[in-house]
Amino acid sequence: MVSASVEEKSVDRKEISRSLTFSKPLKIAVIGGGTRCAALLSLLEKDRLRDVPIEIVAVADHNPDAAGFREAKKRGIYTTEDFKELVNFPEVDLIIELTGNEKLLEEVLPYLPPQVQILDYAISKLLGEIILLSEGCHECNVELDFTRNFVAALWNSVADRILLLDEDYKIIDINPSMQSILGAKRSDVIGRYCYQVMHQSLSPCNTAKRPCPLQETLKTGLSAQAIHEHHDPNKGVIYYEVVTYPFPHREGQKMMVIEIFRDITSEVKEQVDATTKRIKKNLARLVHEDKMIALGKLVASSVHEINNPISGIHALSKLMYSKLEEGRKLNEEDLEEFRNYLALISKESARCGEIVSNLLSFSRQQKMEARKVNINEILQTVLTLCRHRMSLQKIELEEELADDLPEVIGDYNHIQQCFINVVFNAIEAMPEGGKLTVRTRYEKEKKKIRIDICDTGCGIPEENISRIFEPFFSTKTDDKGVGLGLSVVYGIIREHRGSIFVDSKVGKGTCFIIRFPEAGPNDNGVLKEKPGKNKKRQSKKKKG
Repeated sequence: MVSASVEEKSVDRKEISRSLTFSKPLKIAVIGGGTRCAALLSLLEKDRLRDVPIEIVAVADHNPDAAGFREAKKRGIYTTEDFKELVNFPEVDLIIELTGNEKLLEEVLPYLPPQVQILDYAISKLLGEIILLSEGCHECNVELDFTRNFVAALWNSVADRILLLDEDYKIIDINPSMQSILGAKRSDVIGRYCYQVMHQSLSPCNTAKRPCPLQETLKTGLSAQAIHEHHDPNKGVIYYEVVTYPFPHREGQKMMVIEIFRDITSEVKEQVDATTKRIKKNLARLVHEDKMIALGKLVASSVHEINNPISGIHALSKLMYSKLEEGRKLNEEDLEEFRNYLALISKESARCGEIVSNLLSFSRQQKMEARKVNINEILQTVLTLCRHRMSLQKIELEEELADDLPEVIGDYNHIQQCFINVVFNAIEAMPEGGKLTVRTRYEKEKKKIRIDICDTGCGIPEENISRIFEPFFSTKTDDKGVGLGLSVVYGIIREHRGSIFVDSKVGKGTCFIIRFPEAGPNDNGVLKEKPGKNKKRQSKKKKG
C-alpha cells in the first residue's frame, strides 16, 4: 500500500492503482543493496518486467560490499551509504525499502517530499520476496531447460540401446540407437511389451538362460544385470549385457525403469576363444600326464616280456661262445646249429626292439597333429603293448577288426592314448582273468567307424555310470589311478568330433562303444568344428 505516514496515512487501493500508472518510466530509489536489490536489477536487465516501465536511479546501503550495491555501482546507478540522501534525490517517484527493517521507514518519513511516494513495510517486504521468488523461478527454469537439453543430447547420441519401461513391461520410449537396431518406427514400438519387441515372445523372460533384470529391479528397487542372447538373421548370434536402473518417480505413480542394452559379442567371443585355448592346453597336459601313468604300467608289464627273450639271447650266445672256445673245427652239423641259434637270437632281439620302440613312441610328448589315420593299425599297436599284461592275468583276447575300415582324421598319438586307457580299464576290471573283445566295423549309413572294447569284468554300478567321465572320479583304490583316464578319453574323443557310450552290468562286464567320423575325400587333415550346437556329455547308459 502507498503511504505518506506509516501510522497516520493510508491510501485507497484504487488510488494506488491510478498512482502507479505512468506515461513515462517510474523512477525508483532503493533502500537496501542486498540480494533483493540484486535480483530486482537482474529482472530489469533481462527485461522480464516489460509491462511495468520502471528505472532504478539510486541505491542506498550502509554496506558498500552488498551484492545489489556493487551491481548498481557497476551499472552506473547512483549509490550512497546514507539512505537520507535519497529523499532529496532529483526526480524520484517512489522509494522502496528492501532491507526488512521497519525503523528505516520511520526515519525517512519526516524528510519525504510530498511528490515522492514510499511503500510501507508490509508491501516492501512482500515485494522483496516476490522479486527473490521471480529470480529463483527463472534460475529453476534455466536449470530445467539445461537438464532437458542435456538429457535429450545423451538420449539421442549414446551408442547403447535404451528402453524406458513401466512396471507392466510396456515400452514408454526408445532412443535412436535402439530404433535403428529394431528397424521400426518409434510410434510402432511405444506401448508394446518389451519381450514382444526384443525376443518375439508372448511372455516375460523368466528362465535360467534368459533372466529378466527388469523383474529384479521392480522387486528390489535397485539396479540389476543379465546377459541375453539374440539371434540376428544377418549377424548371427549377438550377446547383450542388459542393465536396468530404477527411474525416479513421484509417490503414487507407476514405477519406471531404464533398460540399457550393450553389445558384448566381441568380448564374449574373445573370452570363449581364450577359454578354448586354455582347455586345449590343459587337455594336452592331462593327456601327457595320463600317458606317463599308462607308460609306467606298460613298462612294468613289459619288463618280463623283454627279460625272457634277453635271457634266451644271452644263453644262446654263451653256448655258441663256449663251443668256439673249445678250439675244435666246426662241422656242418655245428654250423646248422649255430644258424638256428642266430635265427632265434635275431627273432627275439627284434621282438625286444619292437617293444622298446613302441614304448618310446608312446612316451613322446607331441603337439596334436591331425592327419588321416587307420583305426585298426592304432588298435593293433595298443594290443601289442598290452598283450603280455593280458597273458599274465590270463585274459583271452578276441580281435574282430573289419578289413573295409575307412580312415579317420585325427592325431595318432592321442587316439592311441584313448585306446590305451580304455583297454587298461578293461584289464584292471578282470584281475582274475576273463575275455577282452576288440571289434571294429564301418557304419556306412552314418559314415562313422565304430569301435567296441568289451570285457567280462566286474562291471560299473548304475549310480556311477553318469560320473565315470568326470575328472578325478574313480572307483579304484589309490594305487590304481587318480581318476583322469576316462576324462582324458572323453576329451580326446570330443576333440575328434566323435562320441562314446557305455553299456555295463555289474558282474557281467562293460562295453565301451566309440565312434569317429570317417575322413571325407576332400579332407586335408584338418579337424573341422562339429556342426550344430554341442550336445550334452553323453555318458548315460546306452546300447550302441
